[in-house]
Amino acid sequence: MTYLKKCLLTLVVALFANPMLVATYGQSSALYYNKVDNLKFGERISLRTNAMDWITLTPNFGLEYTLGNKSWNKWTLGVSGRINWNTQTKDLTYNVYDIYDGKVELRKYWHGKNPRRVFYWGVYGGANKFNIKFSEIGKKGNAFTGGLMVGTVTQLYGYQNGASLDLDLGINAGVVFAKYDEYRRDVINKQHVYTTVTPQNGYKLTFSPLLYAVSTDVVKVGLTYHFGTKVANRYKKRQAVDESYRIELANKAYTKDTLRIAKEERKRAKHIERARNKRLKEYEKAKKQATKAEEKVAREAEKKKKGAKK
Repeated sequence: MTYLKKCLLTLVVALFANPMLVATYGQSSALYYNKVDNLKFGERISLRTNAMDWITLTPNFGLEYTLGNKSWNKWTLGVSGRINWNTQTKDLTYNVYDIYDGKVELRKYWHGKNPRRVFYWGVYGGANKFNIKFSEIGKKGNAFTGGLMVGTVTQLYGYQNGASLDLDLGINAGVVFAKYDEYRRDVINKQHVYTTVTPQNGYKLTFSPLLYAVSTDVVKVGLTYHFGTKVANRYKKRQAVDESYRIELANKAYTKDTLRIAKEERKRAKHIERARNKRLKEYEKAKKQATKAEEKVAREAEKKKKGAKK
């Protein structure tokens, strides 16, 4: 590990582990509440890092921004980057792991039963430049990636200033389009000599397990620092925290029910009117038939009377 990487690693550990560096002094005793918070610009930003990349000594950082200034907004936009450079410059090691990577994410959060935990799904897209060699043949090139993600964020520690340190566990799945050379590296006179085995042939869908895992971050174990408002008081259902919104929904529901009842009453009145008109028509028809029958009987009686006189 180079001196610069050691410094960066120490900085990350200090930032996420030492409460004094973020102006906080211990676990907050405030209860979780149901009310609307108006988030300032700084409170809508979260810092992130992926521990899985630090295992490979790859510095990485990310920012996540809540799309909306209310605590019930559930959509966020995130950007992240990582870089691992010149892993083979000072020695003649067999392995190479160089990567420059950037991603954009769109997430939607929601709460379960545990107020300290939220779940999310989202989409991501990114691009990277890589040089990876863990066997006799190495791969060097560029890739574009995109896909879906699911995961959960759990609060680890709540600070008195309202912020929180959270654990982000997630799984990514998607596709990788890569363009790369396959090469062999030999050591001749203590110098690296590269020999291209398979030259690149344009971008194509790749199914290389190593490139796929590196490009998509299949498994994510990250730390997130939320400013201002704990994750427990973010991403809630608006009906649960916004009284004016509940009243608005109740008024809309009342209006809808009133219109529905009025519609049903009009429908019932029309049904009654149609039934009444039908009965009136049947009565008029029966009355006409009775009148015709009486007239017929009268005519026959008149004929009989005339026949009797003759």
